[in-house]
Amino acid sequence: MLSPKYLKYCTLVFILEVLLLAVFSSPNYILKVMAIEGVSIEDALGPETLRRIDADASEAFSSLFVDSGVYAGVWYTFVPTPDERTASEGIETMASGLFSWVDDRLTTCMILLFQVVERLELMKLWLPFSFFVVLGACYTGMTLRHIKQGNFAFASPSVHRLSLRIILVMLTLLPIFLMLPLPLSPYIYPIMYSITAFMIQAIIANVAKRL
Repeated sequence: MLSPKYLKYCTLVFILEVLLLAVFSSPNYILKVMAIEGVSIEDALGPETLRRIDADASEAFSSLFVDSGVYAGVWYTFVPTPDERTASEGIETMASGLFSWVDDRLTTCMILLFQVVERLELMKLWLPFSFFVVLGACYTGMTLRHIKQGNFAFASPSVHRLSLRIILVMLTLLPIFLMLPLPLSPYIYPIMYSITAFMIQAIIANVAKRL
């Protein structure tokens, strides 16, 4: 349904986004974005929800990156320890500027990863809502399909293909969306789920009739 060229462009955009954020963004800026998002979550869903998201995100981040050794391994790979710098005269002379910059970039990347995990936790929090919305959309789509079967109405293959394509486009753009260095409203996730449910309804309603 999606062309290889589109998927290639999405991949390139995602890689470019990550590289630009890693090189030009700063830990303080990402933390500021996270703080603004936290305030909006607290205002919209309450302080208990914010604490739950923070706790779940911290647990997931620790399990994925800290306990697994990834976090320490990244620093060990790219930033020499003080003993390693002392042991090499070449590294010792250039370490003051270069490795400080590398350390700052790695910190930015890890904060960005934590931000992505927090956004995924918020998406997961909206899943019960999405379940009922999608369930209702499926029922409505099946009802519309039965009506079309009964009165020989036209089931549009164009609408069917377009709806499926919109869902696939949303899925491919999700990684880019989650990495956006801008504060996101907590209400954007139920909107995404609602759009997906509406597309599912259109897909089911326009399945080719078989009598």
